[in-house]
Formats: sequence, C-alpha cells, structure tokens
Amino acid sequence: MIDREEQNASELPFQLESKILRQIANPQIPGFVDAFTINDVHYIVQEFIDGLPLSCLIDTGRRFSEAEVKRIVSQLLAVLSDLHCPRRKKDAVVHRDLRLSNLLLKDDKLFLIDFGFARFLDLSQNNLCPDPLEKKFGCSTVSGRGLLHKQLHELQYRKKIPGAETYRLLRKEISPRSDLFGAGVVAVDLFINWVEDDSLFNRTWQEVLPLSALFVDFLQNLLSRKNGFKTAAEAIDYLRSIF
Repeated sequence: MIDREEQNASELPFQLESKILRQIANPQIPGFVDAFTINDVHYIVQEFIDGLPLSCLIDTGRRFSEAEVKRIVSQLLAVLSDLHCPRRKKDAVVHRDLRLSNLLLKDDKLFLIDFGFARFLDLSQNNLCPDPLEKKFGCSTVSGRGLLHKQLHELQYRKKIPGAETYRLLRKEISPRSDLFGAGVVAVDLFINWVEDDSLFNRTWQEVLPLSALFVDFLQNLLSRKNGFKTAAEAIDYLRSIF
C-alpha cells in the first residue's frame, strides 16, 4: 500500500510536468499527447522524435567542431527564449535540467526533452510541488559525466570557472540564469572528445579546448554567476555576432 503522503509526493511532480507540457507549443519540444496513471505508475506520452541524444553521439566517438557547437547552442537558446518569454507571461518556464542526454539531434535539428525538473517562473503555479533539485544540490558534491562535470567533481576544491558552488546554486535556481548556465555546460561537454589525455583535466577547460577567444568569452558569459547574460535573447545576439 502507498500512503497518502507518498502518493502526493509522486503525483504533484507528475501533475506539474503534465501541466507544463500541455501549454508548450514549440516545434523543437516534442508535443504533449497524453498523461495517465496505471497501478500507481505515472506516464506522460509525447510526440516521437527519431533522433539521437547528444550523449549517445559523444559516447560513440563523434567529435563536434566549434561551428557545429555554435549551431547547436544557437538552436537551444532559441528554444529557451521561447520558454522564458512566451506570449502569456504566466506560461514562462525554466527547464533546469539541460544536459547532453536531454537533447536530441535529428538531421541537425535539436529537440529538448524531459521536463521533470521544470518549473513555472511564476512560483504560484508550481502547486507547492517538492523540488528534487533542492535535495540533489543541497551539498557541494557534483556528479555527472562530461568535461565540465569531471572537472568540478575531481577538482572542486580549486578555484575553477564556473566552480562547484556556482554549479550547485545555478542548477537549482528557478530563473532563466539556470538554463543559460545549463546551455554553457552542454556546450563545454560537447567538446569532451577533444580531450584524449586525462591529465589535461588538471587544467581549466579554457586552457584545454581548442576554441576561438570570442567563443570562450561567450561560454564564460553563459557560465558566469554574476556577470553573464541576463536573457537567452542577449546570448543569441552575442553568438550571432561571432558566427
């Protein structure tokens, strides 16, 4: 038997995610089809996208060029701009879980999935739903795969950019900054296959990755806790200027 408290704990996030997906209409986010519960198991059905997660492409050895990453990030920022600034202000959403595995690529078109951690920017619409990221990032330990993740996990005691504390704070924050930071994490992680010598993880990503100075500056602005971009639109304008 599942007691009422446990049931509410699982139902509230399910209901909130369903509510968020119902009101999103973006061609690069799989459309909402249905949501239902069978034997206390919750299901959300969305449009099928025959694409591959970026994490899968990285795992199979694909090496992305700077130009390719710019195009991917440009698409991601456009989706985020739509989420953060919809026609109706009350529908504004922050995803908060941008990672390689939550981004699909099909014929060079990017799709964003998994809104389990998403929240309305209008906090009154979140239905007092418990926030799993409060627990996940309640301490300074950071885990995960990728160049940036590995750097933070193994060398978090050093003063790296962005640093473990910035990662912890911005990942769980319910604001556009969380997604802009996440976009920066995605961009850096897309270059992990450029690093063949593990000893290079002792250096910052700015030193290791073969990127142009302008693109490094752009990524640092995405990853900045205090002096970075304020909106996805601002980041898009900057990125267009360096294409």
